[in-house]
Amino acid sequence: MKTKLKKLNILGWIGLLVLLFAGCAEGNAALVTPTAVDESSAGTATSSALDASSSAPNAMPANTPQSAATNTPVPTPAVPRINIANQPLTDTGVLQIASVISPENGWLVLYAMPEGELGAVLGFTAVSTGLNQNLNVTIDPQLATPTLVALLHSDLGEPNDFEFPDGPDEPLLWESAQIATTVALDFQLSEPVVTAEAQAVGEDGVVQIASVQLPQDGWLAIHTEENGRLGTMLGAISLTSGRHENVAITIPWREGTPTLYAALYADNGEPLHFEYQAEDEPLLAEGQPVEVGFAATYPPDIFVLDQPLVEGRFEVERVISNGPSWLVAYFDDGGDPGLIIGSAPLADGLNERVMVEVLASAATPIIHLRLHEDTEPGDGFDFPRVDQPILYEDRLPSTITFSLTPGNYLIVDDQQLRGTGTASAVLTVELVVVDVPTWVAIEASEDGQRGEVLGFTAVSPGVNHDIAISIDPTLATETLYVTLYLNAGEPDEFDPDGADVPLQRNRSPISVPFFLLSEEP
Repeated sequence: MKTKLKKLNILGWIGLLVLLFAGCAEGNAALVTPTAVDESSAGTATSSALDASSSAPNAMPANTPQSAATNTPVPTPAVPRINIANQPLTDTGVLQIASVISPENGWLVLYAMPEGELGAVLGFTAVSTGLNQNLNVTIDPQLATPTLVALLHSDLGEPNDFEFPDGPDEPLLWESAQIATTVALDFQLSEPVVTAEAQAVGEDGVVQIASVQLPQDGWLAIHTEENGRLGTMLGAISLTSGRHENVAITIPWREGTPTLYAALYADNGEPLHFEYQAEDEPLLAEGQPVEVGFAATYPPDIFVLDQPLVEGRFEVERVISNGPSWLVAYFDDGGDPGLIIGSAPLADGLNERVMVEVLASAATPIIHLRLHEDTEPGDGFDFPRVDQPILYEDRLPSTITFSLTPGNYLIVDDQQLRGTGTASAVLTVELVVVDVPTWVAIEASEDGQRGEVLGFTAVSPGVNHDIAISIDPTLATETLYVTLYLNAGEPDEFDPDGADVPLQRNRSPISVPFFLLSEEP
């Protein structure tokens, strides 16, 4: 009995010790919490034990939810654009651009727009990245077209130096497209302007004038060039005040010269009636007539008069050649060109009064003329090896023909006496074509018939131009006659009452009347 009680006491003490030990262990256990992750040691997790004296409520439980990270928004780039309004163009040439948004430093460039195509650069100004406002660009008003193009360019070369087209400052691209817009101009220029470009004039004779600016209703006229100045007027067209583009005007192109002039005139007289060298005076800019010269080329052309063959030669009045060439003469073979009997070299452009020497024994009453290439300028005519006939629009033009047996004839215009304040005055006979030595005489009018001889001069067989004859102005009548006489006697002695009889055509004297014009006040 005593032994059993002893065993029970021992078991009780053991149980009590176990309970006491468990309680002490529970009261002294340390809490563990994760520490913040060091972003410099990515992928490494660390932890540490808090000090036992730390308060339990300040510890973060392992299962507490954490806030998600917030991303900083990236701004969307502004879309590049050019804001420019339609506006007037004045003599200053200043154009206003309301705003430009550019994706980088660059240039705003204004272009001409002829015929709907991008043209020449007219002006430019620098722009910076972002918004640019209230910009001005100055252009030459005379080069402007009714519509301009505004285009953004880069500045990839020397800063603040626009390097285009001979440089790297190419047009900017945005989403593979250029950044551009157009602006329409209202021309409000105070001075007249005309611009023209070199051109080829076709067989229709149409000349294109690039632009005309008129401050009032007026006229555009096309002139030949004579000694570096305006010559004969070839055509004119009426235009209203304002801006005109690509003005077409038709001229007699065979009378054109390698340089033509476009000139502006006022419409001061009767409306739509061109009173040239009278009321409709030239328009002026800075005190000078408004005119511009430009180069013109024409279809290959030959102008020749019927005339006799003189010492194996004949004269061609004018030939238009596009480049060096040969003027070639063929004899007539049943109405078609036969063999070549002569040639003469031609220069580029207009050739006048070209003398052609032919084999006289092979000449026929009808001669054919044609242009051939000059493939080796400076060398002789070499056909058929080279120097082939010239084609025009991929076809062989017809030959130009003329007669060697035209008879004798003359041309004279009405005119004023020159030098009327002296003892003698001069009259001019434009053309005399004869096949014998001849006297050209000026005769007074008596009762509507040929009267007294007032003056005369001798001419040789062939084509004679601009024959000047002196007369006594006090003997001149309102109507005068030009008459051709045979020079049959002494070469230097005119004998109309003897052997020097009038030349005849159809059994009548070759005589042409003309009028003396009164001098302008």
